[in-house]
Amino acid sequence: MKRAVLLSLLGSAVLAGFSIAALPFSRGLFRAPRTPYDTGDASFAAPAWILLVRAEPLVPRNAYVLVRSEPVDLNLDTYLHRFAVALLPGRQIVPAARWGVASEPKDLEIAEYEVVVGRAPTIPPGRLLLEAPEGTVWRRER
Repeated sequence: MKRAVLLSLLGSAVLAGFSIAALPFSRGLFRAPRTPYDTGDASFAAPAWILLVRAEPLVPRNAYVLVRSEPVDLNLDTYLHRFAVALLPGRQIVPAARWGVASEPKDLEIAEYEVVVGRAPTIPPGRLLLEAPEGTVWRRER
């Protein structure tokens, strides 16, 4: 009888271990994720989250901000616009693209700041405020 109980407990422990290992957070069980997007299907958004959170104290309220990707990806730029609206409250977010269609260059000129997710632009748009592995933040020159 004792042996049957021990085998049952051992089997339960093994099954519980496999169940825990299959959970999405199990890879980071002993370390917190950097963003809410690190472990899900939207992990591509993690660099944008990190960069926009770091850019928030650098960009003053009511400033016009352009958020775009490098290299240019119009679908990602559409997403980045929405993301920036949420993560940069009090700023006027200028869309680099809407619904996968690029904005007109004249519409982008209003931006005072530029957040570039990805590699740094080949032609600097202004004065560099922040350089991070996720991207760069610029104060545009007029």
